[in-house]
Amino acid sequence: MALSWYGLMNIRTLPVFMPAKYNAWGNAGSTGSVMVCHPASDAYIIGTMNHFGYGQKGVRFMLQIADKLLKAV
Repeated sequence: MALSWYGLMNIRTLPVFMPAKYNAWGNAGSTGSVMVCHPASDAYIIGTMNHFGYGQKGVRFMLQIADKLLKAV
Protein backbone atom coordinates (compact mmCIF):
# COMPACT_ATOMS: atom_id res chain seq x y z
CA MET A 1 0.00 0.00 0.00
CA ALA A 2 1.30 3.49 -0.76
CA LEU A 3 0.06 6.55 1.09
CA SER A 4 0.99 10.03 -0.11
CA TRP A 5 1.57 13.18 1.93
CA TYR A 6 3.13 16.28 0.38
CA GLY A 7 4.30 14.35 -2.67
CA LEU A 8 6.02 11.61 -0.67
CA MET A 9 4.81 8.04 -0.75
CA ASN A 10 5.09 5.76 2.24
CA ILE A 11 5.43 2.38 0.57
CA ARG A 12 4.28 -0.16 3.13
CA THR A 13 3.91 -3.77 2.13
CA LEU A 14 1.31 -6.23 3.31
CA PRO A 15 3.11 -9.03 5.20
CA VAL A 16 0.98 -11.69 3.51
CA PHE A 17 2.25 -10.71 0.04
CA MET A 18 5.67 -9.16 0.63
CA PRO A 19 7.96 -8.84 3.68
CA ALA A 20 8.33 -5.54 5.54
CA LYS A 21 11.96 -5.26 4.39
CA TYR A 22 10.65 -3.61 1.20
CA ASN A 23 9.07 -0.65 3.02
CA ALA A 24 10.37 2.68 1.71
CA TRP A 25 9.74 6.44 1.53
CA GLY A 26 9.83 8.46 -1.67
CA ASN A 27 7.97 8.75 -4.93
CA ALA A 28 7.45 6.92 -8.21
CA GLY A 29 6.47 8.80 -11.34
CA SER A 30 4.45 7.92 -14.42
CA THR A 31 7.60 7.87 -16.57
CA GLY A 32 9.13 5.07 -14.53
CA SER A 33 11.16 7.46 -12.40
CA VAL A 34 11.85 6.40 -8.82
CA MET A 35 13.43 8.25 -5.92
CA VAL A 36 13.06 6.51 -2.57
CA CYS A 37 14.78 6.18 0.76
CA HIS A 38 15.04 2.53 1.73
CA PRO A 39 15.61 2.46 5.53
CA ALA A 40 16.30 -1.29 5.81
CA SER A 41 19.42 -1.00 3.62
CA ASP A 42 20.18 2.63 4.57
CA ALA A 43 20.22 3.60 0.89
CA TYR A 44 18.63 6.03 -1.53
CA ILE A 45 17.43 4.42 -4.75
CA ILE A 46 17.15 6.80 -7.69
CA GLY A 47 16.50 5.84 -11.30
CA THR A 48 14.31 6.22 -14.35
CA MET A 49 13.05 4.12 -17.25
CA ASN A 50 12.62 7.33 -19.30
CA HIS A 51 9.40 6.23 -20.93
CA PHE A 52 5.87 7.42 -20.29
CA GLY A 53 3.67 4.63 -18.97
CA TYR A 54 6.46 2.67 -17.28
CA GLY A 55 5.32 3.59 -13.76
CA GLN A 56 5.02 -0.02 -12.60
CA LYS A 57 8.40 -0.95 -14.06
CA GLY A 58 10.01 1.81 -12.00
CA VAL A 59 8.53 0.40 -8.80
CA ARG A 60 9.66 -3.11 -9.75
CA PHE A 61 13.13 -1.71 -10.42
CA MET A 62 13.17 -0.20 -6.93
CA LEU A 63 12.14 -3.51 -5.36
CA GLN A 64 14.81 -5.44 -7.28
CA ILE A 65 17.54 -3.02 -6.22
CA ALA A 66 16.34 -3.12 -2.60
CA ASP A 67 16.43 -6.92 -2.69
CA LYS A 68 20.01 -6.94 -4.05
CA LEU A 69 21.12 -4.42 -1.43
CA LEU A 70 19.61 -6.48 1.37
CA LYS A 71 21.30 -9.68 0.12
CA ALA A 72 24.66 -7.90 0.00
CA VAL A 73 24.49 -6.92 3.67
